[in-house]
Amino acid sequence: MPTDTVAGIGCLASSPAGVRKIFRIKGREGNKPLILFVTSIAEAERITGRLTERVKILLGFCWPGALTAILPLETRMPHGVGKAGTVGIRIPAHPVPRALVRLAGGPLATTSANVSGGVPVGDSGRVRAVLGARVFPVPGRCGRTPSTIADLTVWPPRVLRRGAFPVSKFLRLVGTVAKRRIEGIRVP
Repeated sequence: MPTDTVAGIGCLASSPAGVRKIFRIKGREGNKPLILFVTSIAEAERITGRLTERVKILLGFCWPGALTAILPLETRMPHGVGKAGTVGIRIPAHPVPRALVRLAGGPLATTSANVSGGVPVGDSGRVRAVLGARVFPVPGRCGRTPSTIADLTVWPPRVLRRGAFPVSKFLRLVGTVAKRRIEGIRVP
């Protein structure tokens, strides 16, 4: 599927068979968990449990967008989604994956659409050339840079991977949220 970062591959997050298939198609090691695409902070909280107000405010400033937030995992997910009680979650800025989440009726377990360790694909139409007939690509243009990953299970959050969401902007937003009184700020 096209995304605002690189082309992605995904399945309904609650499908153990789908998750296993993604790992097989990519040749991905089992210790590299898939992340989840959701459409709202409320949907994320159904997976993470109640988030703190400052985390919700920060996510409201960053989502939809190219920030993958590592958050607590409170809902049972198939093996390979999340790791050690945490899970990466993102609301993509691209409308196609958000529409797919709505059509699927729940979060998608996702990763980049490439062979594990290979160069990410920037055009979802090329995914079949990379991964073969085992996937059904949804055509569309993508970004060229993977998402930025930040651990929001700690405060202040830690950036784990630099990517398409500018780290300087993320750190400014963290500072803004930390300095403000959070009462009265509406969470998107």
